[in-house]
Amino acid sequence: MLRPLIFIVAVALSACGGGDGASFAPATGNTHCGVSVGTQRISGVVTSVHDGDTITVGGESIRLASIDAPELDQAYGLLSRAHLSAMVLGQTVTVAYAEKDRYDRVVGTVFKTDCAHVNQNMVWVGAAWYYEAFQCEIDIRQRQAYAAAQAQARAVQRGLWSAEALAPWVYRNGVDAKVPNSCPNGDAASL
Repeated sequence: MLRPLIFIVAVALSACGGGDGASFAPATGNTHCGVSVGTQRISGVVTSVHDGDTITVGGESIRLASIDAPELDQAYGLLSRAHLSAMVLGQTVTVAYAEKDRYDRVVGTVFKTDCAHVNQNMVWVGAAWYYEAFQCEIDIRQRQAYAAAQAQARAVQRGLWSAEALAPWVYRNGVDAKVPNSCPNGDAASL
């Protein structure tokens, strides 16, 4: 009796990620759809998609955490926005977050109602980069999932990886982002 129950729970949890690289957080962390995330939530319909990493939900500007999409005037910028629009525009999502950025945008992890992890999907389809400069803000499992999604997209030349691609942080600032060698909290998120 216990074995079938364990199997059903395992299948349900694995389906939560939608096959898009979502990882499961430790049982002690705050989670949504099995992913370790911030404690605050916004749920609502996506009313606009500004670019490949910024949406509006319930009048709140949401910057997708852990990713950076090409700027609209960059190669693949419009396609990145189109992919995000096709995925979430007009749909109900839940945004889990811990902070706002200097522009007063919520910096969050976006989940569809079926638990599909929108941020990681954008990386997996080659519509955005994993923003490693901010890797310490997420736990080790998410770091590994984002890195694996990007490696897979790059290996098969999916999306922006099909041609020479310039990272948006280099495009904006002219320099590469500094990636930390280690995180202050080790494998845990720093937020």
